[in-house]
Amino acid sequence: MEHRAHQIQTATPIIETDVLVVEAGPAGASLACFLAQNGIKGLIISPGSSTVNTPRAHYTNNATFECLRDLGIERECRKIATPKELLMYYRFAASMAGEEYSRARNCGTDPKRSGEFQEASPCEQADLPQSILEPILLRVATQNGFNLRWDTRLVDFVQDEGTGHVRSVIEDTLSEQHITVISRYLCGADGGRSTVAKILQLPFNNNPGGGLALNVLCEADLTTLLLHSQGLIHVLLRPDIPQPDFCAFAIARFVKPFTEWVFVLLTQPGVTKVTASEEEIVAHVRELIGDSSIQVKLKQISQWKVNECYAERYSHGNVFCLGDAVHRHPPFNGLGSNTCIQDAYNLAWKMAYVLQKKAAPSLLESFSYERQPVGQRVVKRANDTGRMHAKLLQLMGVAEPDVQKKQQILERFKEDSEKGATMRATFRSLIEDLDQERHGLGCEMNQLYRSQAIYAEDETEAAPVFQGLEAGLHYTESTFPGSRLPHAWLRAPNTYGAGEPMVSTHDLAGQGRFCILTGLGGKASWQQAADEVGQKLRIEMMVFSIGWRHDYKVVFFAWEKKRGVAEKGAVLVRPDRTIAWRSQDLPAVSNSSIGKLEHVMRYILGVEE
Repeated sequence: MEHRAHQIQTATPIIETDVLVVEAGPAGASLACFLAQNGIKGLIISPGSSTVNTPRAHYTNNATFECLRDLGIERECRKIATPKELLMYYRFAASMAGEEYSRARNCGTDPKRSGEFQEASPCEQADLPQSILEPILLRVATQNGFNLRWDTRLVDFVQDEGTGHVRSVIEDTLSEQHITVISRYLCGADGGRSTVAKILQLPFNNNPGGGLALNVLCEADLTTLLLHSQGLIHVLLRPDIPQPDFCAFAIARFVKPFTEWVFVLLTQPGVTKVTASEEEIVAHVRELIGDSSIQVKLKQISQWKVNECYAERYSHGNVFCLGDAVHRHPPFNGLGSNTCIQDAYNLAWKMAYVLQKKAAPSLLESFSYERQPVGQRVVKRANDTGRMHAKLLQLMGVAEPDVQKKQQILERFKEDSEKGATMRATFRSLIEDLDQERHGLGCEMNQLYRSQAIYAEDETEAAPVFQGLEAGLHYTESTFPGSRLPHAWLRAPNTYGAGEPMVSTHDLAGQGRFCILTGLGGKASWQQAADEVGQKLRIEMMVFSIGWRHDYKVVFFAWEKKRGVAEKGAVLVRPDRTIAWRSQDLPAVSNSSIGKLEHVMRYILGVEE
């Protein structure tokens, strides 16, 4: 359905800005950072009075840390994050102090998988709660060209078909004053109840039937219980006592190891409203801990709904939606804020190039074409993981209301019988299948963008195909156009000792500019092409030669194995570290690389010949 034209009343005062970003969560705050990095100024509004005071999203994967690395804040974020070594285990147990049913490696710490994670990225995953990431992002944004207004909500907006500008009415919720904002672009990063998506009438695919859940944030020192079980996720069942309607089972995760926790209580099937008191909920948290000597101090209780919902497109005209506004799902796989920030990373450089007249407005159409399939896949993956959990919990009798019968089901696991053996084998298989959640590197990184912002016309080989469970587990590196830039460690040519750090191919790319990676014999020709095309199109294009005593030298021979082209060939990388195009070798005709590169860049940027 197209966005319905309507009228809004202009309020005074009037603010004019390039970009209005609605809400200051991970999607909006990071978008402002990436836009500011590209020299764009704008305004962020948030109905809240400050950054969030609860952890909310927390697990930050390798690909998102790569985005933070491009902003220059990876080290700062890592200093306050919890390292992956403390995220090591994913447990199923009766309670935190009770019987453990299973333990599995988590977050890339499995010895059989850790090398794969290290090979895929220059960045390690870590636990970085939203409550400590948001202030960093907003500081960077507001120190580099964005203004921020707290206690301000979006009331309405309308697009001017003549000028292309968006006229929005916002409200200062403290004074109830209405203000008009005239912007070139409006970006809705306003979460699962997005006002922008609603007004824009984006079409959604919504699978109803998700249950309710409670997040119970509390202080409880569980250090002694976790001396040998340092893990992020603990699924707790308490099969020995009746379960209240507000908790069929729980998932405990730490916020501060191991003294601050969120207990996620998944309600019983069919529960549509939680009526329990705070005292009843905290009492059950104590039962889930299973050690009466441990003090529990409640900080906050919040309620949320399990969603399986995604938008079929992300924009209309000069209004764009990103993050939870367009993909809504439960926290399984830890994909939420990661996908939000990566949405922003994709959108920002395109919006900046159009605002700076380096690209045609058509470049922005690629945002929805590229990111909507990713969001749709993430929604499915998170809910599929939830369904995998449901199978496991059914096997363990979690839904059985009679405690005695539930205990009998668990007792069968110990039986020296064919039935017992079958149950144990099924349990083991289901736990192993959940590696899709614990080590889903492929789910996080196997993306192949297909849009007008990718030039694949010269390809003779088939595009990578990501299907099946293996594609969710394992990342397939490629320089096929539309793929992520493969990571490979490099060193500068004048580095002869061991004192200088290695750099990644990712460090050569990004920073709001295109770059070309080539090898021995290719630098002069591709540099000439980049200089001439860059000057003609008014864009910055860097060229780096990777090889023996060139701009950078290969470490571990990794780039030679990953580049996918001959030494004199070229890999063109977009500002978001996505492969835009590649040339298998230098063109046979002298200087024809200039014409070819210009044709490719005009195609990508939508600029006419």
